[in-house]
Amino acid sequence: MRSSGDISPSSRYDVANLCVLMLQTLVWGATLTWLSHTDAGWPKWLVLIPFCLVMQGVFSMMHEAFHGLAHSQKKLNYFVMWWASTLFGASATLIHINHLGHHTRNRTRAELADFASADESLLRKRVEYYFAILGGIWFAAFIGSLLLPLLPARITDRWSQTAEVNTYAAAFKDFSKSDFSRIRLEVIASVAVWLSAGTVLGWKWPVVLVTYIAFAFSWSSLQWVYHMRTPLDVVEGAYNMRAPRLVRWAFLNFNYNLTHHRQSQLHWQQMHRASNLKETRPLWFGWLTVFLPPQRLPDDVTQLDKTYF
Repeated sequence: MRSSGDISPSSRYDVANLCVLMLQTLVWGATLTWLSHTDAGWPKWLVLIPFCLVMQGVFSMMHEAFHGLAHSQKKLNYFVMWWASTLFGASATLIHINHLGHHTRNRTRAELADFASADESLLRKRVEYYFAILGGIWFAAFIGSLLLPLLPARITDRWSQTAEVNTYAAAFKDFSKSDFSRIRLEVIASVAVWLSAGTVLGWKWPVVLVTYIAFAFSWSSLQWVYHMRTPLDVVEGAYNMRAPRLVRWAFLNFNYNLTHHRQSQLHWQQMHRASNLKETRPLWFGWLTVFLPPQRLPDDVTQLDKTYF
């Protein structure tokens, strides 16, 4: 019999990630079921605070799988990515390809949400920005997952022509025909899971709607928090942010975004130890600054520097 010391680190991560995904699934199902059946009145919606925190971790588990870190076996890694994406509410492949593109486009013009260039309308930039952070990023992923497999390729080719100023449009250049087929199969399988769970557990559609509106807001408003007003550098244009331990655990250490950009091969379990805690700022502060409107890009971009406190 092997001792615990004989178990490889990758095997320990595999088991831990599967256990975390099971707990996340339990929270997801239990929350929607309880909200659908309780008579607790309006205070019941307070449970959406921990729910949204855990769902941030569901995205973090998807993110682990995007980088091949959720499980050392390729098929199980894909299963984790698909299952977590099913809970999240979008196609695994759609978000996967978009995210890998983020590592090459971070803080380029295509991902400069916080600044408008001289040839851009500042008003339009602000309207699009607030739509995005108030829930639009999640809704675009959800609707895109449903519609993209049904659209002809020429439509996505036309959208990709705006790749220079829109990272989501740029991602269309990275999709293959097989990717669209995979998205279609993922969506069919995910819809089957949702319909089965909802029928068996007696979920009410108004509850699901309110729950995911709350999640759409929380997740979308945190998507750009690590990159706001950072240097225009693909790697260094990110922050590590401090968070209370329970929040950090719920997020699966996703708050150490700069460390991830520097060392994308690290598992989430390694991120806290690999990060310099003096090179951080509070997550709550970063989240509040997300609601500041985009400004004109300064002429001297070297003045864009990170501050830690």
